[in-house]
Amino acid sequence: MNDFLTSHAAWKQTGSRITNETAIDCGISFIKDLLLGAAAKQPLDDGANCKAIAFRYGVPEQVRQQIREQLNCEYAEAEEGYVIHADGDVITVYAGQERGFLYGAVTLTKLADRGRGFLPSGLLYNYPTCPVRGLKVYLPTEEDIPYFKRFVDMLVHFKYNTIVIEVGGAMEYKKHPEINEGWVRYCEEMYEYSGKTIVIQEKTFNWYKNSIHAENGGGRYLSQEQVRELVDYCKERLLDVIPEVPSLSHCDYLLINHPEIKERHNDPYPDSYCPSDDRSYELLFDVLDEVLDVFKPRTVHIGHDELYSIGLCDKCKGKPAEQLYAGDINRIYAYLQARGVQTMLWSEKLLNAVTSDGKTYGGSERRMVDYYTGVYFGETIPATYKAIDLVPKDILMMHWYWGIERHFEQAFFERGMPVVFGNFDGPSFVDWSTRLRQKPLGGIISNWSALKEENLQRNGALFSMAYSAYLFWRDIYDDTMHEETASLAFEELYRYRYREALGHGSTQNSGTAYVEVLHTTDHLREYHQFVDGIYLDNREYRIGEYILEYEDGSKASVPITYGFNISNKDRFWTRKLAKRTIHTAAQYDVDAILLEAAYTSLPERAGDETYYRWLIENPHPDRTVKAVKLLVDQPVGGSIWVKEMKLVPDRTALQAVEPNDRIRIMGEANLASN
Repeated sequence: MNDFLTSHAAWKQTGSRITNETAIDCGISFIKDLLLGAAAKQPLDDGANCKAIAFRYGVPEQVRQQIREQLNCEYAEAEEGYVIHADGDVITVYAGQERGFLYGAVTLTKLADRGRGFLPSGLLYNYPTCPVRGLKVYLPTEEDIPYFKRFVDMLVHFKYNTIVIEVGGAMEYKKHPEINEGWVRYCEEMYEYSGKTIVIQEKTFNWYKNSIHAENGGGRYLSQEQVRELVDYCKERLLDVIPEVPSLSHCDYLLINHPEIKERHNDPYPDSYCPSDDRSYELLFDVLDEVLDVFKPRTVHIGHDELYSIGLCDKCKGKPAEQLYAGDINRIYAYLQARGVQTMLWSEKLLNAVTSDGKTYGGSERRMVDYYTGVYFGETIPATYKAIDLVPKDILMMHWYWGIERHFEQAFFERGMPVVFGNFDGPSFVDWSTRLRQKPLGGIISNWSALKEENLQRNGALFSMAYSAYLFWRDIYDDTMHEETASLAFEELYRYRYREALGHGSTQNSGTAYVEVLHTTDHLREYHQFVDGIYLDNREYRIGEYILEYEDGSKASVPITYGFNISNKDRFWTRKLAKRTIHTAAQYDVDAILLEAAYTSLPERAGDETYYRWLIENPHPDRTVKAVKLLVDQPVGGSIWVKEMKLVPDRTALQAVEPNDRIRIMGEANLASN
């Protein structure tokens, strides 16, 4: 019955049903609409109906006493915490702030969906383990604005409160339209073929270059009004919206049409501006002004990661690198502070990041060598780590080196600097419960790719979002709970993806809404993420199709796509440490091939093998499916096995298969018929 993000709850068998007649006593329109929407989906019932759901600030002493007696824990004031007290046909949500009300309402909608409108009587008390829980994304294309909104709603469902949106060249600049013109032209070149950005970044020049974010905005840009609409949509759902304005590094969008301020004079694709040239800040501050006007943020992320070109131009040569780096940060910090805005940045250039085996990263001095041959380029990146003591201590440190060496983060904690784990990934994060004691603000997951559902799934961002939410809300989590947490995340993602079918079935009087299949394959491909100019085309992963045959004689085909709605059968559900003990390991190795298929499919173990449950949406739901055939593409170099197949909504088994009686499909086979 419990939402998997709930820590403390005690429910009774009795309760009431939420209906269109349930009064929602809440002054926050989005929360009210959320509950009214949940009520509207529920089937009619003759049972006891919930009369009212009320939202109240503060938690009365008598409710705190009930928490002690019924939940065996002490109530503690916590930002975003909430209490749900359900007594018969009246439900009260108590919280100290609006977000607590929101998460209480989200919990009620989940209970209603799973109980087909039924809300049990009882008591629930919940609070997050950390105050910052977020995702970092690119701006969508104009065509993907509707998906952006659905994605934001998914963030709310999993009780996230922060979204970092990289702006770069993907938003209209009215004062500098040349930025947008250059950005579009630049991205068109990068879209020539998948992987061209990697060729430019790693295989063309004798120096290190920044990754190229051509997927931001789909290589185009949104109008300020369109971006403002997205920001408002997020804020209505009580998300902190942090615009990321890459500065000093990752500045290709600024420099395409302003090469006069580039730091490396011989770079045809410059990515770093000169921090000793006032013209750099005239341009950057104009950009910041427009971003501040559109986003009206409390915090701005200023980038500053992966700075490879510094101290090279005539204006900068001879100046200490740490002073150049700190001077740039301080200048931007002062500009934002004067406007009441906090500064956040990627923090690795402030670290003397030398690993135990002598490898150099981040702000340490680094010899630039060929990524593939190890040959020295003849240039060394100067150290910048001393800048950590030259910048304000209240800058939010987006620490993304947590998976390289555990001790790196101590440089920030020892100085009292606020830390958010960037590029966060709950499944691979080591010893969260212990590291949480140092009071990091939380974690922000990243998707360095187009804001599209299939990219987010294949890159593991959706699974990480569900899994990490457990770390962010359940204080019982420790590293021994990985398999349990992964199973919960798989189930929660699948349930969310198919919530209409699984929660309410179908109201149609005829036809087949869905066909549910449990299948697997021995086909295997190497896993890789679709980021930084590696573009996804799901058609390249097709390994077969299901042919739906209807009673009227017509047919429809549905592609079987490896890594999307099916995957390899020989997967491992455990994880292993990169080093010997939990106290020295940087991160866990997880089976990315297993996680990739989560959301569209539900991984399930059957002995030593993994199957994938998939709910196929009937492209013609008004027609009744009478048979299903499987066609395996040749030459795929593999087989597909089907264990179960069912119709939805009537759930009549098309063919009953005992768990140990696996059907092996090669080529064409008639799987089921009436």
